[in-house]
Amino acid sequence: MTQPAAQLPDDLEAVDDDVAGGDAGFIATGDAAFDSYAEALEAGETPLLGHLVLYSIFDGRVTPDRLEKWFGELGLDLAFLPGALRADAAFEKVTGPAGVRLAYPLDDPTAEPRPKSRRKADAIDRQATLMLRHVRRDRREIVRHVVREVRDEQETKLTYDSKLGEAIFRFDTAASSSPGDGALHVAPDNSAIGRLPEVEQGVVRDMLHEITTAYEHRRTFYSGDKLRAVIREYVEELGGIKVRPTGGVYFVHRQHANTLAALRTLVSRFGEGSHFVRIPIPDQDEMREMIITAFTTQARDELNQLATEIAAAQREGAPEHVVAKLHRRFRDVQKATAEHSELLSTSLDDTTAALDLVKLQLGTLLATAGDDE
Repeated sequence: MTQPAAQLPDDLEAVDDDVAGGDAGFIATGDAAFDSYAEALEAGETPLLGHLVLYSIFDGRVTPDRLEKWFGELGLDLAFLPGALRADAAFEKVTGPAGVRLAYPLDDPTAEPRPKSRRKADAIDRQATLMLRHVRRDRREIVRHVVREVRDEQETKLTYDSKLGEAIFRFDTAASSSPGDGALHVAPDNSAIGRLPEVEQGVVRDMLHEITTAYEHRRTFYSGDKLRAVIREYVEELGGIKVRPTGGVYFVHRQHANTLAALRTLVSRFGEGSHFVRIPIPDQDEMREMIITAFTTQARDELNQLATEIAAAQREGAPEHVVAKLHRRFRDVQKATAEHSELLSTSLDDTTAALDLVKLQLGTLLATAGDDE
């Protein structure tokens, strides 16, 4: 039976931060008693179990060279640096489904976008949307067309201009080039654009310019999503336990306090709004119970998923590399259980029992794979 999700202490409340682009935010009471207790924890006057970690990360102007320099200055593990920025990936992002897109009312194409809350009450009868649609990809280039879709609610129909311009990424085929190297070419279809009302022609040309601007930004700076993934992977590698099933709030043991301090400094350099917060947790029975419940829930969910995948692998006669991957995941959970049992000075009996069941199942799978050789 699945354990209930762990609850945060009464004086803290986790809040979703999906809209802002971060993993989590927090609200603290902010009263003098809480502040003085936190200071006592940090000063070592009260036994410290570890920290709750919360962070929000936004797009900034972080280049690969700058991030590597910061890692070195702060003594962080360079293995967690993200890969190099690729020009083709920047093009795919900017021209893909979540890329450059513009919607506007046909009666006033230059009007400011209306707030979402007003859209239903203040419906637009005729609206145009400029979007990019995939046309072709081969070894030499990726081609996307700028399409204009017009929605007419009164006539209940959609009409299209299928090519007002094109965005093309041409791969660099030189032997000395790196994977994904190439160049962007944005070209308007002046004939098709010229058939639009004059004020709308300017909107289309502005959108074409935005493609170039967004591409240059993406190929130069890491996105907020990429930086957020770096921090999440680092925290999880420190043995971070998800205090919320959806993530975004982690418990990290006190032995990693110096690394958390370095990550806090790192995130403060990412850009306006980005922050990394460490909330000291006292070494008390109630706090231990919260963390133990959180880890047990996390481990059991992983083991349940692993058991399902092992059963599927047995049915389908999975190849050796798939079995090896399942085995590695089992060892990771087993190692984490042993480490947290020691750090929390407790016996994680429920998780150990679940490990034994999955180990038996995995042993059968390994034996079956051996028989097939």
